[in-house]
Amino acid sequence: MQLFADSCSDISQQDFKEKEIEFVPLKITIDDKEYLDQIEISSQEVLDEIADGKRPLTSQANPEQFTDMFMPYVEKGESVLYIAFSSELSGTYQSAVIARDTILDEHTDADITIIDTKAASYGLGLIVERAHSYLERGIQKEELLAKIENDVKSIRHFFTVDDLDYLAKGGRLSKGQAFLGGLLNIKPLLHVEDGRLVPLEKHRGTKKVHSSMVRHMQADNVTGEVHITHANAQKQAEQLQKKIMEETDAGSVKISMIGPTISSHTGNGTVALFYFNEGV
Repeated sequence: MQLFADSCSDISQQDFKEKEIEFVPLKITIDDKEYLDQIEISSQEVLDEIADGKRPLTSQANPEQFTDMFMPYVEKGESVLYIAFSSELSGTYQSAVIARDTILDEHTDADITIIDTKAASYGLGLIVERAHSYLERGIQKEELLAKIENDVKSIRHFFTVDDLDYLAKGGRLSKGQAFLGGLLNIKPLLHVEDGRLVPLEKHRGTKKVHSSMVRHMQADNVTGEVHITHANAQKQAEQLQKKIMEETDAGSVKISMIGPTISSHTGNGTVALFYFNEGV
C-alpha cells in the first residue's frame, strides 16, 4: 500500500523522502506568481512576504494532479491510501475523491482509500506519521483503517496567533470572532472543531495562554508524542516546550516551522500544539 499526504501536514520534505510517502503539494500565489508548497517556496519566504505587507493566496490540489499521482500505482495493482487535510479548510480532499471516482470508471478493481482527517498542520502530520508506522509494522488494511479512524478522533489541536484579523481575512475565521479576540490585547486560544478553526478561550498574555494549553494536556493525561509548530516564534515555542516538559508526562516534544500554506493563513507569531488524547 502506497501512502500519500499533502503539504498541509507540515511534514518536512526530508521526512517525506525518508519515509517514502508520496507528497501532494498545494499551491501558493504571491504577486500573480504561483509556487508549489515546500518545493518552490519555503515557510520563511512566505512569512517574509507577509511581513512585507503581501497577502499570499492558496489553492487546492486539483483532480488532475491526484489522477496523475495515483495512476502509476493503480496500473501496478498497488493499493493507494491518501490521508487528507481537513475538507472544511480546503477542497483538496474533494479533488482526491473526484480523481478516485474517475479512475474507478476505467479501473473498477482499483483500491484507493481517501481519509478526511478534519485535521490541519502537524495534527494531520501526526496522523500521517502514525499511519506510516502501522504500514511499516505490516498491519493489514481493515485494522489499519480502524487505527487511523481512532487517531482522527483523538488528535488535538491548539493554536494561538498574534493577529486574528489576519485569519479572518483569509476566510478561516469569521470577522465577528476576530473582532472579539482582538479586544483589549487579548491572546486567543483556538482549536479545531469538526475540521474548522474555532476560538476556544481568551487570555491576557502569552504566559497565560501557554498555561491553558498545558492544563488541557494535563486534563487529557498526555503521555505520548507532542509536536509544536510556529511561524517565526521560535522563542515562544521553546518556552511552551519547556513548560510542557516540566509540568506534564508527555514523551518527546518536537518543534518545527509551520508549513508555507498554513503560514499563508496564520501569519507571523503563531504557535500551535498537537497531541493525541489517548483516552478518547
